[in-house]
Amino acid sequence: MKVFSTLLLLSFAAPSLASTSTFMPTNDLFLKDSLDGKDGITQEQFNSVVDRVEKFYKPLIKDHFGATLTVNRKWSDSTVNADASQPSATNWQVNMYGGLARRAEVTVDGFAMVLCHELGHHIGGYPYVQSWAADEGQSDVYATGACAFEIFAKDSSLSRKAIAAIPDAQKAKCDEHHKDSADRDICYRAVVAGKSLADLLAALGGTVANYDTPDTSTVTRTDHEHPAAQCRLDTYISSALCGNSKWDYTLIPGKKLSDRNSLEAQQEAFAHSCEGDADTQRPRCWFAPINDNTPEPEACPYGDPMICEILCQFDPSQPWCS
Repeated sequence: MKVFSTLLLLSFAAPSLASTSTFMPTNDLFLKDSLDGKDGITQEQFNSVVDRVEKFYKPLIKDHFGATLTVNRKWSDSTVNADASQPSATNWQVNMYGGLARRAEVTVDGFAMVLCHELGHHIGGYPYVQSWAADEGQSDVYATGACAFEIFAKDSSLSRKAIAAIPDAQKAKCDEHHKDSADRDICYRAVVAGKSLADLLAALGGTVANYDTPDTSTVTRTDHEHPAAQCRLDTYISSALCGNSKWDYTLIPGKKLSDRNSLEAQQEAFAHSCEGDADTQRPRCWFAPINDNTPEPEACPYGDPMICEILCQFDPSQPWCS
């Protein structure tokens, strides 16, 4: 009876949770927000970033995916987060909050990468955390590996600041992996933007994240939730080094497949990313590639796959979760 009651409660509670994917875990950082604060970015910068992203992505999403993208500009909302949802197949939503933008750690480029992360939930593809949404790690991959190379290319005004901020070792890596000077500048900006976000995530978790201390942990199953700050910084860096030369902006890897976290979905995603290179592949601190020896997820023990999908939103470690 207890199990049934729990499942019944989850079946009512989970749809709203399952329909939204966030940039960072739920937190109480909103308590420290002030509309009169001098930290973070200005409302003008907030709107300029959203304008720039919408200019590229609204027509792309309409023309290639048949959906309408709406970015809700919640400047007065103190929430320190961002989120994406798909109320329907043709209604794609992103909420961007002033509370996040006003954090001291957040730069203009960092804020842009948060918006890119939320778009990554919509179009980043495999691996998926729910039926429509790329998981957290893949959304980070999309942010600095695909979105940045479009959005930053439209405005190079902050390149000089990134060049001054990026450590020599990271700059050399960008130079090694990108031969075009414009792509190198974007790589610098994406790496530095990723560091600003990692600093925010580390502050939330009471940790630190640095360019030269990569997360050496290795997962045995892909972590679909929010990785630790250092692991996410590693993802921002590796994806910026990969760049967008292999990315197809008109494709959502794995979305047309019945099993979107299958080996076939992975193969489609790998064709548009930089797996096989230690510098540019998805960090193993959150991503575990599927191979021929990877066991298939167990069958849903509750009969209805929807129940298991709901439970996986709360605990992706269950053996029936992909």
